[in-house]
Amino acid sequence: MKVLVTGKGGQLASEFELLKRLDTNWHFLSEKDLNIADLDSVMDYFCFKKFDLIINCAGYTAVDKAEDEKELAYKVNAEGTKNLLQACELLNAKLIHYSTDYVFDGNSLEPYKEYDIPKPKTIYGLSKLKGEQYILKKNKVKSLIIRTSWVYSNFGKNFVKTMIDIGQKNKRLGVVSDQIGSPTYAKNLAEDTLKVISNENYEWINGDLFHYSNIGSCSWFYFAKKIFEYTKNNVHLIPLKTEDYPTKALRPKYSLLDKTKFQHTFNIQIKSWEKSLKHMIKLELIK
Repeated sequence: MKVLVTGKGGQLASEFELLKRLDTNWHFLSEKDLNIADLDSVMDYFCFKKFDLIINCAGYTAVDKAEDEKELAYKVNAEGTKNLLQACELLNAKLIHYSTDYVFDGNSLEPYKEYDIPKPKTIYGLSKLKGEQYILKKNKVKSLIIRTSWVYSNFGKNFVKTMIDIGQKNKRLGVVSDQIGSPTYAKNLAEDTLKVISNENYEWINGDLFHYSNIGSCSWFYFAKKIFEYTKNNVHLIPLKTEDYPTKALRPKYSLLDKTKFQHTFNIQIKSWEKSLKHMIKLELIK
């Protein structure tokens, strides 16, 4: 099976590339290699190339900047997804697409299920939802959407690496304590996606929706606390309320995702966020 992964250089695509580095059937493209927001470029690229599966890891993820760069966010997250769908139709290929907890408003009192009605409060969330809607309305492409949250990795910039860096310089830090969710180690997501791809019992349909993050829940405050504990950095943490740390784009107060469908459908036991965090930090500290 020939596979194309977009978003080369990003956290998730980098994890895939590390896992499949010896497999010549896997190909990775960055934004410079292929601008998915440009339909002509997409169709020109795939006109003479054959792939069985496209994994879309590309995306506009600057949550705050998206409030000012609405057009760009929609071009990448919505129209870019639509363009890849057209490529999949041309190739008769399958599509795996990643979305976000930001499609929800964060007002739930229990973990969000796949059938819960999305109500995004940000341009980023709205643009990602539009991309989902293109997939779910497209009846000719066998595809699945995986929503995830709080992604971190040994690659790129993310909350964990930022905290590790801060912990080496500062001994006092305020972190938001009233936003609840679950971290996602991109390596786990890539590994478990590979299990999905190789699952012979799964019958692909035209638009299936799943939630994925590591098991367990925490606040950003507790997440930071564990990072400093595992790195043995003695940082005095100060709990902040959301209103104490204003951002241009609203953050969901509660964005915990229910992973039951993913685990039952693919018979996969997702790892706990604390165990995965320990693993990532161990790799990071030996670099």
